[in-house]
Amino acid sequence: MRSAAKVKATLRIGNTIAEMSKVTEFVEVFGETHGLSRNAVNDMNLCLDELLNNTISYGYPDEARHSISIGLQIDGHALVAELQDDAKPFDPRRPRSGDLDRRRAGGLGLRFVNALMDEVDYVWGR
Repeated sequence: MRSAAKVKATLRIGNTIAEMSKVTEFVEVFGETHGLSRNAVNDMNLCLDELLNNTISYGYPDEARHSISIGLQIDGHALVAELQDDAKPFDPRRPRSGDLDRRRAGGLGLRFVNALMDEVDYVWGR
């Protein structure tokens, strides 16, 4: 990372899987602009893909268009992402537990998110 100054950028997308490609490009451009490592950009894209895919796939009980805001920020030497949506509440810090050997396919994405990020936080009802 080049700068320790606070830098922030925001992107708004709709609640469709097709919109997620915009997020990948947003993270890539942000990373390149601010000199982030390829690993940091890849990890952030992986985590945002998982979180947004879950939000879009399971968070909306209707077919209406909803808006999701993705904020990226460099705060000191930390890359911070913030997602805001009006989907059903879901705390990503608490992935479903269970014996990994007996799990059905899928459901491991939140484990990756929690493993790749230094900190994951959740606030409902802001």
